[in-house]
Amino acid sequence: MMVIKMLIGKTKFNAWKKKNIVEHYVDIGDIKMYYAMFGSGEPVFLLHGGMVDYTSWFFQIKELAKYFRIIAPDTRAHGRTTDSDKPLSYELFASDIVQLMKKLDIKKASFVGWSDGGCTSLVLCLKYPELVNKLVLCGTPYNISNYFPEIFESFSNVDPNDLPKGYKFIKKAYEKVASDPDNWPKLIEKGMDMAMREPNFTLDQLRNIKSPTLIIDGEKEHLYPLEVIQEMTEAIPNARLEVIPGGTHLVLIEKPKPINQLIVNFLKND
Repeated sequence: MMVIKMLIGKTKFNAWKKKNIVEHYVDIGDIKMYYAMFGSGEPVFLLHGGMVDYTSWFFQIKELAKYFRIIAPDTRAHGRTTDSDKPLSYELFASDIVQLMKKLDIKKASFVGWSDGGCTSLVLCLKYPELVNKLVLCGTPYNISNYFPEIFESFSNVDPNDLPKGYKFIKKAYEKVASDPDNWPKLIEKGMDMAMREPNFTLDQLRNIKSPTLIIDGEKEHLYPLEVIQEMTEAIPNARLEVIPGGTHLVLIEKPKPINQLIVNFLKND
């Protein structure tokens, strides 16, 4: 049922996207970054998770674009954005976003980050606080120590040539849009290397975040215990946590309606 829901949702999004999208490539230092824009109003960046591209927000973009100017980039080495010889890191991802904001003449924006995108958003809040209005984190750990031991161990055992079922689906999506489809093994290698090193935020660092923050996670999150997300919520001065019943790490896809409403209400009113 989940796969069918995803296919139907993405098909509907693709049909809507054709009439509403503005998309460009920009030179960001050593890469060419792709971004898509939708809607108008206050700028809101959607930062996707690892190995996927901006279209992973297909259940969110159409709804959020009713109220905001949505900027949805493909992260360095992901989707349509090119790669370089540099190892991946959340600081590098954040630096790319800062340069994109300069290219678009955006002085300040809100950020909605999912998983890796949430970790990048945390870097933005801590290193470039003047650029961040509000922050929404979904499925976002703050330290590699957060992961269940078996999950962390799996990061070193992903073989690009012998992928688990979920990765095979992601690989096919990557190959359809990637600037270099043959870069997939390198993306896997660099992504897993990063996952074994980062995120490495401390609770003391999180206490320095000034932006109003909404943290969303699924009740059945399978990468880490919810206790660590409660720790993060308590550490960030102006944060609140919403736990979605029945949701997992894929809660944005599993429960889009309540999550979209939470995000809209938070960005517009809270």
